[in-house]
Amino acid sequence: MKETLTETQEKLLRENFLRENGYFLYQGCHFKPVRQFTEKDGDFFQKTRRLRRDDELGMMEADYDGKQKHPYSYEGFYAASTDKEADIFFCLETMKEYTPCTHELQEYVMEPEKKQDRGKTR
Repeated sequence: MKETLTETQEKLLRENFLRENGYFLYQGCHFKPVRQFTEKDGDFFQKTRRLRRDDELGMMEADYDGKQKHPYSYEGFYAASTDKEADIFFCLETMKEYTPCTHELQEYVMEPEKKQDRGKTR
């Protein structure tokens, strides 16, 4: 006789599997710590050029630019995190990497966007 799992049991199994594989849940999204910043990432200015707002995720403070989809707090994010030292986190729902910032969770892109100045690419 084959037993079928209820929806609740399936959800619990999925959550346990994700937790066992390093994911944690924050505001309805699953995150996995990737790594800390290294010297290869450059100085502060080089790192910040790789950050950008992700309106798809929309994880920001309620009063921050009015595009919030999920409430966010820097302290709350790290309280939920399984790695309190990581700087870069992978989100299972968006399949993107993020860096926790003071007012929002910003997407971390490996190659910063090139800026154009008077028709020239820098």
